[in-house]
Amino acid sequence: MRRTLYYSLVFSLMLFALSCVDHELPGTPPQLETLDFSSGNGWKCSVTFNLDIKDVGTIPVKEYGMVYTTTGKGNAPLANPVIETDYKQIFPMPFLPGKKSKLNDVSNTCGPYVYYRAYAILEDNTVIYGQEIEFKDE
Repeated sequence: MRRTLYYSLVFSLMLFALSCVDHELPGTPPQLETLDFSSGNGWKCSVTFNLDIKDVGTIPVKEYGMVYTTTGKGNAPLANPVIETDYKQIFPMPFLPGKKSKLNDVSNTCGPYVYYRAYAILEDNTVIYGQEIEFKDE
């Protein structure tokens, strides 16, 4: 009888310990829209980047902005700029819904083509991108 009670107690404690594992629920990532850029402050290679935060999601964002390049990737119609290798224009926090703009007066947007898209870096270092836009200087 004691043995059965002992094993029942041990088994119950094991079940209790396994049932108390904290499971993180997946969050909802933010939704960004890349908007057409506008001319900057009159300089040839100056632009104002524009984006729209459609939904902030449930996962905290630690940085957001625009990533861009003037170099195409082979024969691909899109360059798919990424934060690891291309230019970034970081927008000021906080990360709130609505349209945002930031002047980029550095000359690294000069070139016959500019490829750009909005980005957000989440707290776990996952990167979310908006759609890419290509601008051709004709």
